[in-house]
Amino acid sequence: MKNPKNRRTRRLVTAIVADLLVLGALLGGFTYFYFLRERDYTPKSLEGPAPAAATAAPEETQSPASAEPTQDAQATPEPQAPSADTGLLGGKYADKFTAGEVEQTEDSYKSGDVSIEISKVAAGTESKPITYYVADIYIKDINSFRTGVALDYKDQNQGDRKNVMSTLQLSQLTNAIVSISGDSFAFHDGIVVRNGVEWENKLPLYGDICVLYYDGTMETYSQKIKRADVDAIYAKKPYQIWTFGPQLLVDGQVPASFANGKANPLCAIGYYEPGHYCFVLVDGRQKGYSWGMAHADLAQVFYDLGCKVAFNLDGGDTAVMTYLGEWRNQPEASNPRETSDILYIAEPTAPNAQ
Repeated sequence: MKNPKNRRTRRLVTAIVADLLVLGALLGGFTYFYFLRERDYTPKSLEGPAPAAATAAPEETQSPASAEPTQDAQATPEPQAPSADTGLLGGKYADKFTAGEVEQTEDSYKSGDVSIEISKVAAGTESKPITYYVADIYIKDINSFRTGVALDYKDQNQGDRKNVMSTLQLSQLTNAIVSISGDSFAFHDGIVVRNGVEWENKLPLYGDICVLYYDGTMETYSQKIKRADVDAIYAKKPYQIWTFGPQLLVDGQVPASFANGKANPLCAIGYYEPGHYCFVLVDGRQKGYSWGMAHADLAQVFYDLGCKVAFNLDGGDTAVMTYLGEWRNQPEASNPRETSDILYIAEPTAPNAQ
């Protein structure tokens, strides 16, 4: 006669193995659907606002997929003739710009259209130090604020997956002056508008959204918005729409609470007024250097900076900042997680280009 105890043990082991197999299948499906699957996109240009005045077309342009900047171009972006002072800033902050020449240091960049100053901030306590970087950005032309998408650079992407790329490589290919990791839209559903081109428009949303309009204004919205709200946003001519979050400021104030209170590396954007923005990158998970921040801490940073709007982007191993084609922060990993997109500042492609 078989031992009843042995039978119970075998049944228990069988049940555990079956559960593990089911769990493995579910995790495998989740990993494929959210991280490995390459979606099919059909980007379409959205109708932008009518230009204020006709402008001459550039003599020659290259599509992003075929553009391959030289090393010198990556180090020193080619400036354009300065835009009229009636741009986004309305003639204000003239001292932030040059007459057209480029002036750059390890912490600053100035031209006739773009002004960037990067500061490294040490905060926290001796046991839990925090290091973060603030890029203070002034631009005259909305075309200086762009999103670089990995899928636009398939020919230069040496990886197996063409929908993601190193932030550093993407910043070099786009000739970015300063860049931060984006919303990693390839890994989740949402509303995706990049440089006036719609890649995706799906509800319900994965997270909150941030909208940058052609007039330079920026707004954030809860992920609970309805189709009518999206239609209203489109009627106002969106130039960029990122889906991630959370919103870090609501009506200019720090929200009472956030869902996640853990300290992590974080990446976010802030808005003061049309033409004046900031990127904030928080290093984290590095003992003795930077502990990281919770969303509430980061929201307070933007509030103290005087921003009206602030929005969290993809963080953790993805959160990085580059400046002139090199790392500006100190990433947690030697090879940070690849991303589907970056937010970056560059010389305008052409004044008032659509």
